[in-house]
Parts: sequence; C-alpha cells; structure tokens
Amino acid sequence: MHARDIDLQIIIARSIDKVFEAWIRPELIEQWLARRARIEPSMGGAYELFWDLRNPAINSTAGCRIGHLVPNAELSFNWKGPEPYSAVMGDATKVFVRLEAQGSKTLVRFVHTGWGNGALWEEARLWQARAWKQAMENLKNYLETSEKFLIGLSMN
Repeated sequence: MHARDIDLQIIIARSIDKVFEAWIRPELIEQWLARRARIEPSMGGAYELFWDLRNPAINSTAGCRIGHLVPNAELSFNWKGPEPYSAVMGDATKVFVRLEAQGSKTLVRFVHTGWGNGALWEEARLWQARAWKQAMENLKNYLETSEKFLIGLSMN
C-alpha cells in the first residue's frame, strides 16, 4: 500500500454475500453507483460503469476489466478517471474491494491505488477520494435501507 492510496473502510449491516452482489450484479450497482453497468463477473471480465448514457464513451469506465475475483471476499478492477482527468489517469489506476464478515455485518475495505505524481494527478486523486466516500455512503444506505441513492452522484 502507498501513502497516497484512497483507503476507505465501512461496516455495512448486511451479510457478506449481499455486499459482494452489490459490487458485481449490474442491476444492483445501478442502484447505488452508476446509471448503467456491464459487468462480467470473472477474471478478465468487463467492469464497465456508465454515468451519462448519451456519452458512454467518455463518461464511463468503458474498457475496464476485472483483475481478481474471489466470491464473497475480494474484487479488483482497473479504473478509468472522469473526463477532466482522463488524459492523466487513463485506465491506469486500480480498485481493490475486500470484504470481511463480522457476524451479520460486513467490513468493506476499499483501496484505490496507482496514483502518479504532479498537480493534475493530485487534483484527480482528491476528486476521486470525495466521489468514493460518497459512493461508500450510498452503498451502505442502499444495502441497509433498500432505497435508491443515485441523486447527486457522478463518478465520471
């Protein structure tokens, strides 16, 4: 781990399988993170999320792939930065999601790594850190209350 990584932890009052499903089932991720999702839950499978359906090529993680997948435990995928930072970020950063059962609850350990150096990289990292913090809150709210929390969220 690197000191500049985005490193978040959250406890969700749901079973580990329900939390894992929220990360890999398109119809669920569309409830808390993206407007549309194309996810192939296997090593090398697509992990594509779309926020602006009129501009899917630029307002998305199109082309991103799952790097590691252990059901109900771990998921990693590369990440494409939002349009203002796409020139610097490309799809070079990686996201790691690790889940740990804590009784009937689940600890989500989230790490976004691979940040480069320079002012634009730092601006991108800070923007993404704020967006991921909101996303984790949306995930918790969605899973604990079964309501849709997409208002005001844009990861791209």
